[in-house]
Amino acid sequence: MNSHFTRIAAACLAGGAALLVASAASAQVGTPHNDWRRINRSSNGSDRYASPQSFAFEARFGAYFPGVDEEFSAGGAGPYERSFGGDNLFYFGLELDWLPLRIPYVGAIGPGLGWGYTSASGKGFEDGTEDRSEEDTSLTIMPMHLSAVIRFDELMRRTGVPVVPYAKGGLGMGLWYAGKASGGDEQDGVAGEGITWGTHFAFGAMLALNWLDRRSASQLDESTGINHTYLFGEWMFANLDGLGSRPQMHVGSSTWVLGLALDM
Repeated sequence: MNSHFTRIAAACLAGGAALLVASAASAQVGTPHNDWRRINRSSNGSDRYASPQSFAFEARFGAYFPGVDEEFSAGGAGPYERSFGGDNLFYFGLELDWLPLRIPYVGAIGPGLGWGYTSASGKGFEDGTEDRSEEDTSLTIMPMHLSAVIRFDELMRRTGVPVVPYAKGGLGMGLWYAGKASGGDEQDGVAGEGITWGTHFAFGAMLALNWLDRRSASQLDESTGINHTYLFGEWMFANLDGLGSRPQMHVGSSTWVLGLALDM
C-alpha cells in the first residue's frame, strides 16, 4: 500500500479518535445504588465498585464478502468472484465508543468510531482474455464508520439481567486498494485505490461476564477502571456504495460479527 493511501487512513482514524477523547475528561456517569455490580462495600457503607463509565472498547471478528459484484449479479459471476472466488473473507475490527449521555430508564448514548480490515488475493486474468495470469492480484478493504451508538443497559443496571441490546447508525467509509505482483519479485504494483462513502447500521446484544466471578470483576474495576467485560454478537450492514453518487466500487458487506467488549 503506498504512503499516500496510508496517510489518508491514519488521518481519518487519528482525527476521529481525537474527537472522541477530547471532551472525555468531564464525563462522569454514576452507577445506580441497586446495580448488581456493587458487591463490595467499605466500612462507612459507601460502594467501592463504582468507577465512572464513559467508554466502551470492542475487538471484532467475522466474515466479510464485499458487494463489488452487485451490479453484475444478473449476468452470473462478476469480476470479484471470478478473481477471488465466492468464499467469505476474514474481517477484523476495532471500535471505540464514548457514551457521555444517559437516557433515564433506557440507557447510554454517544458517538462511536470504528475501523476494520479485510483482504482477498488470487490469480488475475491476462488482459482481454479468460486465461489466468501467473501474477497474484489482491484487494484490501478498510471499512470505517462514525456512528451514533445507543446501549439499552438500564435493565441490567436495575435488575441484574446480564444482557445489553444495542444499536448503531451513521456514516460509513471504505478505503480500498487493489494491487498485483510485478513478475516474480516481492513488490506490489498499484492497480487502483479509492474511497467509497456510504452508511453504517448495526444491531446486536452483549452478554456481561461479571456474574461469573463478581469478586474478581470488582477487583478488576478497582485496579483498571474496567466496569464490565462482554461477549457480543452483532449484525452489521456496511452499505458502502457511494451514497447514490456516480458509480463507485461497492466495498461494503452485510454480515454477522462476534467480539469482546470492555466498559471503562
